[in-house]
Amino acid sequence: MNPELRRALEQGLRRVPGMNAATKLLAVRLETVKALLARRLDENPLPVPDAVTPSDIPSVAELGPGDRVLAELDQDGFAFAIHPADVPFFNRRSEKMPRLRYRLHVVLRRGYVCVRKRFIGQPRNAPPGAHLSALLGLFFYNEAAALLRLRDLPSVPRIRDLHLTTRTLFVDYVRGQTLQHQVAERGQKVLDIDLAPLGQLFDPERDRREIEAFASGGGEAYSGRIEEIVRAMNARGVAPLDVKLGNVLIGEKTGALYWVDFERAALEGTPRYREQLAEHHDLVNRWFGLSLPGDGQA
Repeated sequence: MNPELRRALEQGLRRVPGMNAATKLLAVRLETVKALLARRLDENPLPVPDAVTPSDIPSVAELGPGDRVLAELDQDGFAFAIHPADVPFFNRRSEKMPRLRYRLHVVLRRGYVCVRKRFIGQPRNAPPGAHLSALLGLFFYNEAAALLRLRDLPSVPRIRDLHLTTRTLFVDYVRGQTLQHQVAERGQKVLDIDLAPLGQLFDPERDRREIEAFASGGGEAYSGRIEEIVRAMNARGVAPLDVKLGNVLIGEKTGALYWVDFERAALEGTPRYREQLAEHHDLVNRWFGLSLPGDGQA
């Protein structure tokens, strides 16, 4: 096909409602299936240093290391133990905030302690496009493809398994505190459980409060490490668009930083990647005060 005609056709298709999402879904689904066929998940890279091991779990001494659910993770990322012996290990508060878009559990699985993430849909008040994307599995396949690209990075928990039929991911469980939790401990009302009784779960001022509190509370101490993580992810063609303090975790054992949650990441090779990469850099600058090149060069 004539190059000019092809470009015109591509531009025309981009203007068709939903075409970008459909093209991205096809791309990330193919990438994920190809990785499964290549048996990429049969490889067993070492967990990151802050990953929890079965020997860390108190109830293992009583029940053994067999596969089972250990704890539920709520909307704010706090864990609630299933077995009474594990309550001191997991529980950090008494009230649970139900999750909205997926179910998260900490599980023992094939000798690893994993977060099991099962995608279930969108909140009732989400836009129709988000409901359709969830129904078709875009967020699941997008996160799977991103985690597979990032599996060798020391700053991203390892993906261990995935189930296509149930749209479930299994990723090493890193125990620690998010940067958002740090801000909340200093008295800022930034957690979902703080805002839900007020009917302000989607409070537009929350981001501003988090950003200002993080910057005034010594956030610059993390800036160098966050920049390294962002550059490493970008070098592998991954640009998370859900940039926030709650997606950066401080490992409890070493204090290393880890980036989690890639369901809304932009991936190189999918529509509008360069545009979304620039958006990602703008968000990183807004949240962490980091100036990164808009052209994606690491």
